[in-house]
Amino acid sequence: MSNPQKNKFLVLLVIIAGLILPIFLPAFIMIALVKIMPNEITHSGIISFFILSFVLFMIAGIFTKILSLIGLTEQKIDELGFLGLIISVLTSFISIVVGYYWVKTFHLTSVELSSIGILIIAAITTIVLTVLTRMLEKL
Repeated sequence: MSNPQKNKFLVLLVIIAGLILPIFLPAFIMIALVKIMPNEITHSGIISFFILSFVLFMIAGIFTKILSLIGLTEQKIDELGFLGLIISVLTSFISIVVGYYWVKTFHLTSVELSSIGILIIAAITTIVLTVLTRMLEKL
């Protein structure tokens, strides 16, 4: 028999992660990678990672709104199956990469990432958020 308390804790943990990670996951990844890749990531402070992460979240929201305006709503993406998953993953990845370069172009961040650094952060973020989304759908 499974323990109902353990299941409730797991469900609660996944729900809390679903609320926090989409906003701050890039910041957590940058904090972890700054020690491993000091030449790829430079920053003025830890809070700059969280501000950049929040701005990237807002840009991803804008990308999602644009997709819904051209007819690719969440429901339509779910109906497309594997193709919908590919569209969702690519949209997430592109919104992070393009969003960072927009923010950098307008000098709205003090975080400097190399091309490799932003690609690594975007890839890890996209993979983790896709897995988290699938876990939330199963609940």
